[in-house]
Amino acid sequence: MTGVRALVVDNDPFTLASVSNALEYQRVSVVARATTAREALELQREVMPDVALLDLDLGAGPTGVDLAHGLRIRQPEIGLVLLSTYRDPRLIAPGMIAMPRGTTYLSKADVHDFSAIVTRVISAARTPLGSRAALPDGLPPLTEAQLEVLRLVAEGRSTQAIADERNVSVKAVEQMIKRLSEILGVPRDSSSNHYVQLARAYLELAGKLPELPT
Repeated sequence: MTGVRALVVDNDPFTLASVSNALEYQRVSVVARATTAREALELQREVMPDVALLDLDLGAGPTGVDLAHGLRIRQPEIGLVLLSTYRDPRLIAPGMIAMPRGTTYLSKADVHDFSAIVTRVISAARTPLGSRAALPDGLPPLTEAQLEVLRLVAEGRSTQAIADERNVSVKAVEQMIKRLSEILGVPRDSSSNHYVQLARAYLELAGKLPELPT
């Protein structure tokens, strides 16, 4: 065994079992499994794990980031790994609080096998406060405001509706959309529907873009 003791939290029982089994297979001892933040905090008190592997989206209520902070209050040096379908974790909740120091964030779209998850879990357990990037590599440099406008575009809101919701002028929204298009490399010509392409970009960042059939 690696000597690493892990808490695994995911609100989907199948994913919870799959990830836990993968860790056990790689000789990481899964000492507790939970499907909610409250259950996770209760189990932490009993087992005091070295590291926690958390789903970002835990359904209604606290996010994985909220839970990560709760775990750190009791264990200031617990290793933390967040795993999610979201390529950009900020999309789960506008104005989301920052992740605790040393947190590893993994997008499921960027993980091609379980060994990558296991490696990050072991690393987080051994150097829980190590310097790590706050966001995954390769994400477009979007601000919170730009992400919010992109979300509204993906929901099918008109420029006027976005301006009304954000209490800004239509011209300001148009400028924001133009800047988004530049950052995301979305063409503004007659070859494609501009808003559809922006919506597609949003879904890709959210990890919700359906895979094409093979």
